[in-house]
Amino acid sequence: MAFYEYLVDSFGYNEPIMMKEIAYENYSKPWISKELAALCAEGKLIRFEKGVYYVPKMTALGPSRLNPQKVIEKRFIADGDERNGYYSGAAFLNLTGLSTQVPNVAEIYTNAETAKVREIAVGPIRVLLRRARTPITKENAAVQSLLELMNSVSPSFFDDEKRCIT
Repeated sequence: MAFYEYLVDSFGYNEPIMMKEIAYENYSKPWISKELAALCAEGKLIRFEKGVYYVPKMTALGPSRLNPQKVIEKRFIADGDERNGYYSGAAFLNLTGLSTQVPNVAEIYTNAETAKVREIAVGPIRVLLRRARTPITKENAAVQSLLELMNSVSPSFFDDEKRCIT
């Protein structure tokens, strides 16, 4: 099986491929890097950012683009069954429908962060990464995100007596 077919079979089209995930037969990282560069030069593979690639589908308008949200989800929230983060702040309120405000910066608590707080850009999206207070797992991610919500929002936000002005 050729390297390109391996990438398509293993990861599919328009899905982020992290450099660290690629394990093709017994080939070394430098060999894999050279093959990735060659596939990028041919247009069969596109480099999204350092260490992140994807196999584009050809459309009538040219090669498709990778959704940066998929990269954020895979790197910081969940990779397959392994859960290692959750959204917080205005991004979490928007996802749960508690707010219609769309945040400029997505705030994420993740196990993948070693600094207390760091801001990065993933494509055009700005992300504020925060180190998790306790290790995040699939079992405790929902509870931790709820506790973080209670920690960051004032109690009057959840008042039953609030009325919407029509």
